Amino acid sequence: MLTLHLPCARGTEMCVDKELNALGATEVRRGAGVVRCAGSWDTLARANVFSRCASKVLVELAVFEGVATEADLVDALAGVPFEERLDDKGTFAIEAHLIDCAWTNAHYAAQRTKDAVLDRLRAQGKGRPSVDRARPSLRFVLHWHKSTVTLSLDSTGEPLHQRGYRRGVEGHAPMKETLAASLLAVGHADVARPFLDPCCGTGTLAIEQAWRALERAPGRDRRFGFERWSKRPPELDRALAQARTEARERERRELPAPIRMSDWHRDAVAAATTCIEQAGLGAHLRCERQDAREAVAQAGEGAQVVSNLPFGERLGGDANKRLQLEGFYRTLGERLRALPGARVLLFSAHPRARELLALDEAARTKRDWALRSGALPARLFRWDLP
Repeated sequence: MLTLHLPCARGTEMCVDKELNALGATEVRRGAGVVRCAGSWDTLARANVFSRCASKVLVELAVFEGVATEADLVDALAGVPFEERLDDKGTFAIEAHLIDCAWTNAHYAAQRTKDAVLDRLRAQGKGRPSVDRARPSLRFVLHWHKSTVTLSLDSTGEPLHQRGYRRGVEGHAPMKETLAASLLAVGHADVARPFLDPCCGTGTLAIEQAWRALERAPGRDRRFGFERWSKRPPELDRALAQARTEARERERRELPAPIRMSDWHRDAVAAATTCIEQAGLGAHLRCERQDAREAVAQAGEGAQVVSNLPFGERLGGDANKRLQLEGFYRTLGERLRALPGARVLLFSAHPRARELLALDEAARTKRDWALRSGALPARLFRWDLP
């Protein structure tokens, strides 16, 4: 039995928890920005293929308690059988994460761990593998929190948020695909209800909603880090092949409800159109150029309005632009309040978003969740209107 660690955005742990339970994992437990579980090689393969919300799938190799000094760490790593996974024909890299521990320099921690790996292999009479930080055969992850050190093996490779459909437009899309999928899951964006994103940017929320609605597995066609492991067990290859087959068999051909998306900025519309095509959704989605407030006014009864709203992080001291943004929020709130039976799901880091939108009193039910937009605190709001 393996112990798996699935890192995720803070506040989205519940989504990964639900995914793992659906995949048959056991002993699922949440931490801060990570969900841990017990599972098999099949669980590992399926989590990589099907998870929409996790960023990686790590395999725990060892946990050391009472690590207070560099010498403690080196002594602990000396007992790890790296030779069982690594030989002189492979390449490896070390990724280090340090939280409230004896070291503060992650680069030095990675370097020192690399030396410990090579020392162990030398002591076992094995050849010296090469270091490849860009695309190694194996990537070890060292997580040192206070006096606890966890050593894991990265089975994923490129993070799971890199779905592939944002190639060439990454600079225009601050929201990661995994966060977008998590917002939809946390807020219960119903795939059977019409969907509108009136501030779509590069279209990430609408594309993730379409993949959810079509039951398209995000990792169906991608390559994973564990496929480069020279000493991987044969059952892992079988598990991956079965997961990919299952993903293709489960996928739907048609959307159960229409998904609309629009933006006022021409470059956003162009970027979203590129992403739609690269996501294989050209037959299902298109992006229109339209003012968000007008798009909402045309949404119709029972609409589901979902968006990552602008929040002015780059406005600085420009008072006029701040007033314009606040006016946008107020007018958008007015248009939303006029939608009968709508579900409104909005994500924003604007500190006055709730006040400016003024949807609380009009709503039949209201909820919100504390999350982050990059380094900024943000909230996801949901209002169900009568």
